[in-house]
Amino acid sequence: MKFTVALLQIAPFGDDRQRNLQKGLICCRQAKSMGADLALFPELWTASAIGRHSDFFLSFLALAKELSMNIALTYLETHQPKPRNSVSIVNRDGEAVLNYSKVFICDFGQTEFHQIGCDVNCSPGESFDVCTLTGAEGEVRVGAMICADREFPEPAAQLVLNGAEIIVVPNACQWDDIRTAGLKTRAFENLVGVAMSNYPAPRNNGQSQAYTCVPWKDGRANQMLIAKAGEQEEILLATFDMDEIRAFRKAESWRLDYLRHRSRRA
Repeated sequence: MKFTVALLQIAPFGDDRQRNLQKGLICCRQAKSMGADLALFPELWTASAIGRHSDFFLSFLALAKELSMNIALTYLETHQPKPRNSVSIVNRDGEAVLNYSKVFICDFGQTEFHQIGCDVNCSPGESFDVCTLTGAEGEVRVGAMICADREFPEPAAQLVLNGAEIIVVPNACQWDDIRTAGLKTRAFENLVGVAMSNYPAPRNNGQSQAYTCVPWKDGRANQMLIAKAGEQEEILLATFDMDEIRAFRKAESWRLDYLRHRSRRA
């Protein structure tokens, strides 16, 4: 079976929440028309704090149900004592089945606030939950990391231990070869598919991308890269072959056994 993620490499209208809402809804509709099972926003699509009962949030729940498409919506979430950098995955029935907040926040200090975003003012998340999503061809177990989470091995490993087959990564930073290597490594070392959505230039430099964990197929080297965007605004589809991923996980089951054994020892 196949599962297709739309990487929404799109630019917001600054802090104009209403215009960002309308653009987000339009881009999700476009992703659905392209054949996406899941639409993935870049990190903090709305950078002004909202709650899960806000009109902004509820609009995407309604759209997911209308389109019968999963949506990974990113936002600054109201939370005490500080807001959280969050992503909610909404299923095809319009239900928020996963709410994840960034654990590895980028606290570089107040003096660099305008360069690094709002993490310095955020509370970190506490868990790495996984949800089951239904696509056009079947079910997939999906987890999430946000931006800097992908630079550490623990989040992806914990997501896999919790059952993830695909990890989505909302992102907002300048992309480079080192970050590409890290993303590809997270896919291979944890036997998962990974999909990352970033902002286009000039805010960041795009290069949204997705990888399978399968490095060889039929005895030959396999291209792990599934999809890669340029620097400009676009909606890019990344289609994961779940049968191929699951077969590879079965053949390489010792890797998962090692992760489980290491987790029990810890």
